[in-house]
Amino acid sequence: MLVAEDHPVVREGLAALLEREGGFTLTGRAANGREVRAQIERQPPQVLVLDLMLQAEDGLALIKDLAAFAPALRIVVFSLHAEDVYAERCLRAGAHGYVMKREPVTTLFQAIREVAAGGIAVSPRVSAAVLGALAGHARQPIGSMAALTDRELQVFRLVGLALPTREIAEKLGVSVKTIETHRENLKNKLGLHSHAELVARAARWLREAEQG
Repeated sequence: MLVAEDHPVVREGLAALLEREGGFTLTGRAANGREVRAQIERQPPQVLVLDLMLQAEDGLALIKDLAAFAPALRIVVFSLHAEDVYAERCLRAGAHGYVMKREPVTTLFQAIREVAAGGIAVSPRVSAAVLGALAGHARQPIGSMAALTDRELQVFRLVGLALPTREIAEKLGVSVKTIETHRENLKNKLGLHSHAELVARAARWLREAEQG
């Protein structure tokens, strides 16, 4: 098993818990996407426990990349970010489980075992949401974060980090005009009326996620 977490204390503590109490064998630890890929190449693990945001790296993009890079890899996302926003997206991107960090560590142990056995590990609420989406009941009201596309969510997070439009465009490899279009779509979907409101909403969302 490989643990990917960018906070050293959290990473080492989680690794110790997994080995001592969970009975798992760790193949390595990683702090960013580059280290994850290098360790998978060197010693492919069966399961990756992945923090969704590694040093500000976009987790959804990393999951998609890893799903193509190592198709046999089983991924359990372990995140501060609310499951109603990210869990279904992570599953679509190629993850196999989603556990919030506020859950008891035994929930993570159980999720790892389920995923290693070939299953999917999410909460009952997420399972219901996924089934609803498959049944065509996924329309979201104005103001709902779940209404955002994956790319809009990327832009929203970077706006919350107070990055200027040009820097966001460079980071995502698109034009400034494209980012401006995404910002307008974000305001419309979230029921906001100005860029200042968008920045404030995004920054508050990031703070709440960090506080768990």
